[in-house]
Amino acid sequence: MEIVHNPHDKMFKQVFKIRENAVSLLRNILPPEIQKDLDLEALYFENDSYVSQDFADYYSDLLTSVPVAGSEQETKIYFLFEHKSTNYPDTPLQLLRYMLEIWDRHGKMTRNPDGKLPVVIPVVVTHPRSLWKDKRIADFVSLPSEAFRAYIPDFDYLLYDSTREDPEHYEFNEPVRALLTLWKYSHRPEFMEALAKVFRLIRQIDPEVKLRDFLSLVMQYLYAVRGEDEYIDIENVARNEIPNAEEYMGTIAEMLERRGEEKGVVIGEQRGKLENAQEMLIKSLKMRFDFVKPHIIDKIKSIQSRDVLENLFELSFKCSTIEDFTKYLDEA
Repeated sequence: MEIVHNPHDKMFKQVFKIRENAVSLLRNILPPEIQKDLDLEALYFENDSYVSQDFADYYSDLLTSVPVAGSEQETKIYFLFEHKSTNYPDTPLQLLRYMLEIWDRHGKMTRNPDGKLPVVIPVVVTHPRSLWKDKRIADFVSLPSEAFRAYIPDFDYLLYDSTREDPEHYEFNEPVRALLTLWKYSHRPEFMEALAKVFRLIRQIDPEVKLRDFLSLVMQYLYAVRGEDEYIDIENVARNEIPNAEEYMGTIAEMLERRGEEKGVVIGEQRGKLENAQEMLIKSLKMRFDFVKPHIIDKIKSIQSRDVLENLFELSFKCSTIEDFTKYLDEA
């Protein structure tokens, strides 16, 4: 199995980098008054990511362009896809940074006679363990009075919260509905019942090559995010819901056997993932603050939870000084 820093983000990107899946999501969550002006079937992906290559495994941004319907000029709307599996408090600030990067690069690469910039609509898909906290940029700013609010940048973003929404109420295609169903029930006791529904959706995917590829993707994701004690139940659900499931994937029993044979390798991989998360956090701090004191590095290397390290990694972008970050580190 491939070592994945954040399997949720990886799953998001692999599903929504397929054009028909991105279109399916937008068709269902875009307001009608926006859709009528767009040629969604002509959607295509931009090559640019607005995340440093060093941190690409930790984020899931995707940028698409959609032409404006009936426009005589080449006018298009950008959609910035972003995924969050935790309640990341600074999402509006992160989106704003991405939007500014998009506009900056657009201004340098194109020569619009009127000098106009394209509209950028952020699309955020979440599935946090706790309810998503929808914040605005003004929530991060200390306002002496409401009179100061006029000087704070503000914008809306499209939000699909998988924990609150029911994908059955939308007309998503099968891969999108399967993924959003998986995320809706990922923290609930009825997860296995929902997984049966997910496999029923997967078996409707056509042609067969797409079914096989998506099933393999889902199984790799489940292998990465669910506990080993659930593997046999997952295999049984797959066998019950998908005819000839073994033709499409290696059985969970084989995976368990392989894990037993390679136990030392697996432990080494887990240690490697932990150390890599520690090093990525330290590298991020050095890039932002130039110098990181040895005792801070020692504290980071003493943390034995990847979840805590990844949360600190995201929080590090909220901090304007290393002292601010140290407060979060001490709490952790």
